[in-house]
Amino acid sequence: QRMQNMWFTFVLLQLLPQFALCAHCPNRCICDIRGSAKCTGDITDIPPLDPTTTFLLLLNDTNIKILKDRSFQPFSLLLRLMITHSTLDTIQPEAFHGAPQLRSIKLSSTALSVFPPKVFSEQSNLEQLQLDGNQIASVSSELFEAMVNLTELNLSKNRISQLDADVFQGLTKLNYLNLADNQLRNLSKTLFHNLLQLKSLVLSSNQLETLESGSFDHLSNLLVLMLQKNQIREIPPRLFWPLPSLLTLSMSANQLWYIPAETFYYLPNLTKLTLYKNPFISLPYQLMGHMPRLQELYLYETNLSTVPWNLFANMTNLLALNLHFNNKLTSLPKNLFCCLPKLKKLSLKKNSLQELDPELFSNLISLQILILNENKLESLPSAIFHNTSRLEILDLKHNHLRYLPGDVFVHAMALKDLSLSGNKWNCDCSIMGIAEWIHENPKRISDLDKGVTCYEPYRLENHPLQTLTYEELHCGVFQTTFMATSAITTGAPATPTLQTSTSTSTTARNTQIIIFILVIIIIFIVYYIIYI
Repeated sequence: QRMQNMWFTFVLLQLLPQFALCAHCPNRCICDIRGSAKCTGDITDIPPLDPTTTFLLLLNDTNIKILKDRSFQPFSLLLRLMITHSTLDTIQPEAFHGAPQLRSIKLSSTALSVFPPKVFSEQSNLEQLQLDGNQIASVSSELFEAMVNLTELNLSKNRISQLDADVFQGLTKLNYLNLADNQLRNLSKTLFHNLLQLKSLVLSSNQLETLESGSFDHLSNLLVLMLQKNQIREIPPRLFWPLPSLLTLSMSANQLWYIPAETFYYLPNLTKLTLYKNPFISLPYQLMGHMPRLQELYLYETNLSTVPWNLFANMTNLLALNLHFNNKLTSLPKNLFCCLPKLKKLSLKKNSLQELDPELFSNLISLQILILNENKLESLPSAIFHNTSRLEILDLKHNHLRYLPGDVFVHAMALKDLSLSGNKWNCDCSIMGIAEWIHENPKRISDLDKGVTCYEPYRLENHPLQTLTYEELHCGVFQTTFMATSAITTGAPATPTLQTSTSTSTTARNTQIIIFILVIIIIFIVYYIIYI
């Protein structure tokens, strides 16, 4: 009994602080023992919370419309403040005065459009400031003056169209700057020059048309640069050269039709490069520098009709290459993939490729996924997959394939997911080899039920390739004789390359015998005339 009483007393003592918090927690708020208060609903002013126990205050989806002067002065221990998804539209000039201890302020998804210039003048300890999703059109140079310890600034999803050259001048410890989804048309050359510690710069989804030479000259520690979804038409030479630490560079979805030679030199640490959705007409031969750590490259939805043979030569550790949706790309240089021994995924889908060189994939010894669907390929060289023994997934559907060599997949021993539907198979004697392979490997083909069927001749239209027979193809004795001769020459067993119909008629067999005898007679007569 005594032990039970002691246990009850212990539990009660543990719960007392929580009960005390609940007693002082205002209506529409949830308070916990860790000093967090979360308030929501029909609240029009800062709730009367206990200032001695509140370290984090979250006001979400409330009706607070104004932050009055010194609203947070009573909360001497408050470190993090978040006001999100509210009708807040006004901040008085001294709203944050009296709360210099704040480390993080988040004012997101509100109706705020203007910030008094000195509203954060006491926030020298602030480390994070998130002002995303508001209606801000301009930012005063004085707004961030006191924030000497700020490491993260988010101004995305506003209406900012212009920034003063010195607006970020005092933010020397800044690591992360997000200006995405605004209306910026141009940037001052010196805008980022004082941000020596910056590691991530997000400028995507603006209206930028040009970038000035030297804009990134002082960002030697930058790891991520996002410039996608702008209107950039040209970039100056050597723009990215001062960024030796860069890991990710995104230039996709712009209006670039040309890139200066050597643009991507001196980026030895780059791991991801995206250039897709640009109207490139051509690319210079000297474009990519030494990129030993690059793993992902995206170059699709362009106007390229071909690419330089050495485009990927300096990317020996590339793992994924997306070169698809280029509807003017009709051919690929023989040595294009010469130096990609670690490449695992290659996407060439929805181009206009008509033929492939037999040695195109010969150095892709690690390739596991190859996507070639929706091109204009009519056939493939028999040796094209000779060195791709690790290939597991191959997509050839919706091309113009009429034939495939019977041994084209022999060396792709790991192949387990092959797509062949939607092609224009010509079911004559030349189809026999691949038809036999399909018949013997049905589990490797993922779309047999979706139309791996004859396109012509008309009498065999929609006939499944895997069930074709000699008689249906009208190959006759000549094909049988040829196959037997080939088997003797190669040492392979003279097995038929297609399943033989069990219902072959006696008449058909007699006809074959007669034809064979006639051929022998003709050969004998020709021999007699020539030599006797």
